[in-house]
Amino acid sequence: MGKSKKGFLFLIIIIILILLLVIGGLVWYILTSGDQEEPQEDSSGKIGYDTSIVVDNPDTMQDVVDGLIQQAAEGTMTLKMKMNAISNDGMTFSCELGNAEDNRYDMFLAIYRDDTQEEIYRSGLIPAGAHIESFKVDQPMDEGVYECTVVYNQVEDDQETIHSQVNVGLTLTVRK
Repeated sequence: MGKSKKGFLFLIIIIILILLLVIGGLVWYILTSGDQEEPQEDSSGKIGYDTSIVVDNPDTMQDVVDGLIQQAAEGTMTLKMKMNAISNDGMTFSCELGNAEDNRYDMFLAIYRDDTQEEIYRSGLIPAGAHIESFKVDQPMDEGVYECTVVYNQVEDDQETIHSQVNVGLTLTVRK
């Protein structure tokens, strides 16, 4: 064998050894990473239960579930609103924005223009089962259509602590 053939054969052996090391590393990674199961989605798109859940006392599990359902019910907010408000003068808007009767907390709302992020209206407290049928903005608005965000704020009984918030889109239309 010539010198160039020995060098070529040596190069092929080195390449084969590198490939074997890479393949061995991949096999080791696949075998060791399979130990940690993550929540899997079934074919319906739902997330399955975590396989590592431990229940300390199965007799109290229903109490825990009932407590979680109660917490979720207290945190819900039902909105009463129409998605559009109309003004003929650029200041006073006809609307329906309110606090549905099945809510537990009073609420106030704030309206922000999406293009400028400025607050253009803030209500007083609205009790459950009540709504406003018009509001007046702080500054006159020119004729046109404005995309806004209404921030509904549920307030605890102390009338200071925000219980929860929901942001909803609202379109304001000014016709002159």
